[in-house]
Amino acid sequence: MLEQYLKKIQYTPGDFRPEHDAIGGVIKKGNKILMMDHVKFNFWTIPIGKVEPGQTIEEGLIQEMKEELNITPTKFKKIHKFKKSYTRQGKKVTVKVHMFSISSWRGTIKNNEPKKHRSIKWMTRDEMKKYRLSDNAKEVLKLRII
Repeated sequence: MLEQYLKKIQYTPGDFRPEHDAIGGVIKKGNKILMMDHVKFNFWTIPIGKVEPGQTIEEGLIQEMKEELNITPTKFKKIHKFKKSYTRQGKKVTVKVHMFSISSWRGTIKNNEPKKHRSIKWMTRDEMKKYRLSDNAKEVLKLRII
C-alpha cells in the first residue's frame, strides 16, 4: 500500500536533486514540539525544507521557517545532522538534514502553506509516537530533546 501511495506523489524538480541539503526546525514549547501534517508524504514532520543552491544552511532555515510558519528565527542552534537516501521514481536521492533548535523568533506561528500541510500541532513525545512520522521526526525522538 505504501509503495502504491509513493508512486502517486507529485514531486517537484528539487526533490530529484541527487544530493542536497535540507534544514529542519525544532521549535519547543514546554515538553512539546511543533509538528506539521504533511499532505504530499502523508506523515507528521517537523518544519523542514530544502536548501536552495547558493544558500547557506542558515539562510535556508530562515527562508523555510518564514515560508512555512510565518516566523523569522532570531536565536537558533544546530543540534544534529544526518544523511538519508531515498528512491524517488527510480532515482536515488541523498538528503543531508541539518536540524536546528529554534528558541526565539519574530512573528506569530501559523500554517502559511495549508495546501502543503493539513494542520500544525504541538505534540509531546508520547503523542508523536501515535502517528506516522517522517524520518526527521523520528530523529527528534532519538535525540530525546522532549
